[in-house]
Amino acid sequence: MAVTQWQGTIRRASTQDAALVTGILAEAFMRDPVSSWIFPADDHRARVHPAFFGPFVALALRTGEVHVAGDGLGATLWLPVGGGHDEDEGEELADLENAIGPEAMKRFGILDDQMAANHPGEPHWYLPFIGVHPEHHGKGVGSALLRDRLTELDRAGTAAYLEASTPRNAALYERLGFRRRPITLDLPDGPSLFPMWREPA
Repeated sequence: MAVTQWQGTIRRASTQDAALVTGILAEAFMRDPVSSWIFPADDHRARVHPAFFGPFVALALRTGEVHVAGDGLGATLWLPVGGGHDEDEGEELADLENAIGPEAMKRFGILDDQMAANHPGEPHWYLPFIGVHPEHHGKGVGSALLRDRLTELDRAGTAAYLEASTPRNAALYERLGFRRRPITLDLPDGPSLFPMWREPA
């Protein structure tokens, strides 16, 4: 079966797009296994998801790059790591516990500790989140968002890194040149994440 290739436009977001991007990610991750582990109750997840993703969107807009497909079909957050770029969480994440609650913050802290302990030290661009609105799944939006940015990284000779939250997502990333690292991030009584690295083509 042929894979649909979305042909729309992709643009770099500005601070005026913060609410749009936050909404995309909040919807896109509503059924994600890792998000469901952090926020086990569906109603709580639906209520606090925008407050959870908002600080990460603000951080990427300030220190990295945010890209949007079409008029809000999907979005990516990219953060530079190494090579003179300091990992800077600034004040954006300071009030995260107040926004999502102590239990969710505890679970997120377990995830964050694992991700930090296994994050590569070599210079690269990190993709913490890519999300496509559920109404537009299966149209090639996510692949288009990735190809657009990876083309830029290839030109610059820069590597990329991410953690896939499902084997299906990992397979998509492998088709775009990512390779799984020889570890998984295993959450207690929860899902595993698959760290993946991509050398520039």
